Amino acid sequence: MSVFDLKKGQVGKITKIGVQGAAAERLKALGFKCGADVCALSFCLFNTGVLVGVGATRVALRKKIAELIEVEE
Repeated sequence: MSVFDLKKGQVGKITKIGVQGAAAERLKALGFKCGADVCALSFCLFNTGVLVGVGATRVALRKKIAELIEVEE
């Protein structure tokens, strides 16, 4: 299951981050790491993105990036 598959308000634990390059470094700096809890706060119009919370950080992710971050409930 990916971050994009979470329902609004649902929390999951990050198991794998399949993002490469500069985007991976940016996510790591924002607190995205294996074992961290991530919460889907809301979805963009037409489901093109998702607003997620990791710790005290709130980040809007595009659908393409959110689908590369695997979580478990």
